[in-house]
Amino acid sequence: MGKPQRNFRGPSRGPSDKEFADKRERFLKRTRQAVMEALKSRDMLLGTVTRSIEDLDKTINLLGEKLEDWYAIYFPELKAEDKLQYAKATLVIDRENIDEKEVATIFGQKKASEVIAASKTSLGVQLSPRDLSECISLSRMIVSLEKLRKEYEIYQKELAEELCPNLSEVGGADIAAKLVSHMGTLSRLAMLPASAIQVIGAEKALFKHLKNRKVPPPKHGIIFQHAKISSAPKAVRGKIARTLANKLCLAAKADAFTKRRISAELRKDFDERVAQIMKDYELEKAKPKPDPIQQNIPPSKPVQQQKFEHRRK
Repeated sequence: MGKPQRNFRGPSRGPSDKEFADKRERFLKRTRQAVMEALKSRDMLLGTVTRSIEDLDKTINLLGEKLEDWYAIYFPELKAEDKLQYAKATLVIDRENIDEKEVATIFGQKKASEVIAASKTSLGVQLSPRDLSECISLSRMIVSLEKLRKEYEIYQKELAEELCPNLSEVGGADIAAKLVSHMGTLSRLAMLPASAIQVIGAEKALFKHLKNRKVPPPKHGIIFQHAKISSAPKAVRGKIARTLANKLCLAAKADAFTKRRISAELRKDFDERVAQIMKDYELEKAKPKPDPIQQNIPPSKPVQQQKFEHRRK
């Protein structure tokens, strides 16, 4: 028998500097192409403008609170329905020489009379022209931001109707834009099942439910902003949200892949299903509640008698 031959291998040779440089260049080229393809998608524009509107809302509310604190030194009795109305009011109100017509255009005639009466007996201090001017400049900023927000809303609606017409028709342009923005792209949204679309935006509540099963799961997320859900009785919101999520799922797939217009059929089916849900709810609500006396339910025994019988046993 001969001796087994030993296989002597030299040290493993790694890629040379030239091979490594070639691979690196190929990977960089593929990455550049992938980034360019992603940037070509207008879905990113829809997500960007949607997040910009949300940031503008937060900024307007924050600046509005600061304006109320500032202007309350001059006119603490002034109250308004929202931050924008308050900012517009500060631009036209002068306690020394108030214009009733301009105030009426903002608040209405009845509210304007109350504001004028309050300005004459106000507890606020008189500010210098410089101090009041700086306060008014903040009001102008809030009004200009609100104007920019309205422009972005128009652009968002046009972009949503262009990129996802079925989704915009079924759920509304605002909801469609927020769903796409939350997922990043329309194709990612189209890959989700209806049950996932139903709770988009309610991730915190969903994680609480998964962590503690005693906490009920969320029934809706972003789609709660739909008028048919938010205005419905609480008992049927889950059913309507499930129905809307099913239709949005089909609409997203059509917009992302087939490019077919099926929004009319989806909208019709959704309206019919909502009508049926509300009809069943009204019938269930109209049913008379059972009377425990007529059902011959035996009266419960007193607590002391129950304890005595338990001891005897």
